[in-house]
Amino acid sequence: MFLLDKSKNKHIFGALKLIDEYIKNEINSIEIVDSTLDKDRKKIMDTIQELAKVIESKQTEDLTLYGEVMLATEKLSDGYTDDKISIITSNEKLNYIAKSINIMTEKIDKSISEICSVLKEYSHQNYMDSIDEKLFKGGKLKELTLGINYLRSEITKNLKNSYDTCMILKKEAKLLQKDSSSLFDATSSQAVALEETSAAIEEITATTSNNTKTAQMMSQQGKIVKGSVDRGLNLAKRTVTSMNEINESTNLVNNATNIIDQIAFQTNILSLNAAVEAATAGEAGKGFAVVAQEVRNLATRSAEAAKEIKLLVETATKKADEGKHIADEMIKGYEEINSNIGKTTVLIEEVLTASQEQENSIIMINNSITQIDTLTQKNAITAQDVKEISMEISKIADQNAELVNKAKFQGKKEINT
Repeated sequence: MFLLDKSKNKHIFGALKLIDEYIKNEINSIEIVDSTLDKDRKKIMDTIQELAKVIESKQTEDLTLYGEVMLATEKLSDGYTDDKISIITSNEKLNYIAKSINIMTEKIDKSISEICSVLKEYSHQNYMDSIDEKLFKGGKLKELTLGINYLRSEITKNLKNSYDTCMILKKEAKLLQKDSSSLFDATSSQAVALEETSAAIEEITATTSNNTKTAQMMSQQGKIVKGSVDRGLNLAKRTVTSMNEINESTNLVNNATNIIDQIAFQTNILSLNAAVEAATAGEAGKGFAVVAQEVRNLATRSAEAAKEIKLLVETATKKADEGKHIADEMIKGYEEINSNIGKTTVLIEEVLTASQEQENSIIMINNSITQIDTLTQKNAITAQDVKEISMEISKIADQNAELVNKAKFQGKKEINT
């Protein structure tokens, strides 16, 4: 047969080689042109030519489908999941591949759309919906859905904690604001009371200082009075001594007046005797009688003077006794006064010591009150700061609670309840 004759059928083999190269993608088209063939070989070549055209046509369809597949996969790799392969060829295998790719992209598009919808809700703080974890059986997309659901769970947990914390903070901030206001008011009242107390203590300090000075003056005056009493006591004792000496002198004067009285009595008797003798002498005794009379008169006056002196001495003795008695009473009184003044001086010294200690204590108390007042002023400022901070915290808590309250998540109603 002529088909086995390679030398005669080289054109046929050449055409088949072209078809083979085309199928192997070594050439882009099949061109078979040969006018030197006989009739039979020309029919064969025409048949081969038709076959080449069919093959080329199918290859063109396949290439178009390949282009669609490449374009779809490239778009898918770029993130576009809504592209589909619309070309259908006579190659069922390629059609099945295209159909599988379309199903894959459709499923991925539907899943990604659902994920995007849920994430969009998340962006609007709506965390109520979750992604169906059955969309994918495994792989990274499965991990993606699980990760998003886990993220939702964590966000919901954090929102619940944040909302709960905000509600507690809001409540505690109100209490803190109330307590800080009460603290500020109490501290302010305490500051005013401390200022009044400090002023009162300053007055008490001044009074105590004056009392201390008065006690010192009283102590000094007591010492002066005690000295005066001591001097008065000494004078009273000296008065008693003088009275005793006066009494002794009056006794001596009394004795002297007794002697004078006796002398006057004897002189009077002698004058009487002299007058008798003068009368007996007659004229010679007249001059002697005159002398005797004068002596008698002198004796009488001496006796009278002695009586008067005796009366005066008796009176002086009586007065001296009374003076001695009074001086003795004065000594007793001075001794009692001296004893009382001594006790009073001791008491004044004790009062002075107590006043000085009280003054020192009050000064210390005043200094402490001043320090407390300073600290109270600082506490008042701090309380005011705490009050302002609590108001800011309350505002922040309200704002945070309002922000979190806008979010939708599971468990929110339970927190509000």
